[in-house]
Parts: sequence; C-alpha cells; structure tokens
Amino acid sequence: MATTTSERELIAERLRSALADACLTTDAFAGLLGTSRPRLSTYLNGRTMPSAALYERALKMAAALKSARMGGWMTVDNAVDEINKALGEGDSRWAFKLIVQARDHLSEMLDSGDAGSDAWLFRSRQIEDSRYDTLLAAIIEHEFVRRQCRQVPEWAHGARLESAWMQPNARWGEEWTRQHTPDWLSARNIIISDRDLATARSASALAGSLLGSARRTDVT
Repeated sequence: MATTTSERELIAERLRSALADACLTTDAFAGLLGTSRPRLSTYLNGRTMPSAALYERALKMAAALKSARMGGWMTVDNAVDEINKALGEGDSRWAFKLIVQARDHLSEMLDSGDAGSDAWLFRSRQIEDSRYDTLLAAIIEHEFVRRQCRQVPEWAHGARLESAWMQPNARWGEEWTRQHTPDWLSARNIIISDRDLATARSASALAGSLLGSARRTDVT
C-alpha cells in the first residue's frame, strides 16, 4: 500500500521534532543515524521516506540525547571530543580519567533506567589514538554486557589492539598490574588493573556534571 500524503507529512514532522529534541546540527544527527546530511534533509522535508529502521533509530536517539542532556550526562560523541582535546594537549592522564568518568555516567544511567543510556548505542566520531578508542569501547561494552542489556553498542564490539598497551599501577608495578587486569580488558590487549579503573566518587554524584564545564580535578 502506498504511503499517503498525510502519513508522509507526519513522518517528516516527527523527524524534524526528533532533530530539535536531539539539539544537534543536521550534519551531526545524520552522522549518528549512519546517513548523509543531504539524505536526511530529504526525509525532513518529506520528499523521501526513510526506512522503518532509520525512522525508529532517529526517534530513539533523539529521546536518548534529550534525556542525557536534561540529566547532564555524557554521550559518546561529546566524550570523544573532550578526550581528543585532552590528548591533543598532551594530557593523557586527563584523557584516561574522562573515559572512567564516561563509564560512571553510563553506569548510573543503566542502573537507574535513564533513557539517556540509549545515546551510547551509536556514535559518529572516534578517538584519534586507537589505544584510548579501544579502551573506551571495551569499557562501554562491558557495562552493557554485565547487565545483560538487550542491546549492546555495535561500535564497541570486537576492537583489539595489535600490540599490548600497559598502564602500570604507580604503586605496584607491571607484574601486579598484569595479574589484576580483568579478562574482558586483557582480551583487547590492554593491561590496566581493575583498581586503576575504579573511581572514588559515587556515580550518583556525577549527575549534572556536564562535560563542557568539567574540571580536570573532577575525577579522582
């Protein structure tokens, strides 16, 4: 059955509303949806009908981004941007802490059932240093998997470094770090102890800590 004009207009209207809720540029929203800006524009003005999968993804992503924004939670792309900025400034320590903070934000969202966690299912950008990108992927996938979530981010699955990357514990050294690295992380060829992945702050205290205003002493 052919789509009626009113149905086409309603779908376009809902997509425009989703874009507004996402609070992103058309380019950024298109990137998250896995399409191009020109193609998305044809959906927004009703000239072309999106697939059912893309339409549902757009609505789900918009709702997740809005929820994350209202709660002050990190999302993938803004975390990636900040991590890239830290690495560009030569501050690898802060880049690592941002990944831990992102993990804590996601953990709190998943535990509280916040719809913002769905914003971690898709991303449009990568961390320029493959070590940190693989670390982020491993940590984020682990948070979803250990809770047996119905959906796990596809972008986070399977990446593995060709050469081992170790971040030895400052007090206990390399061998201790190797012995205390979780299996799910060593499988990615990353050697970091579970103690170094811990945070002293409670996850609930992270709510409302927007990346744009985060200070480099926020995470301990």
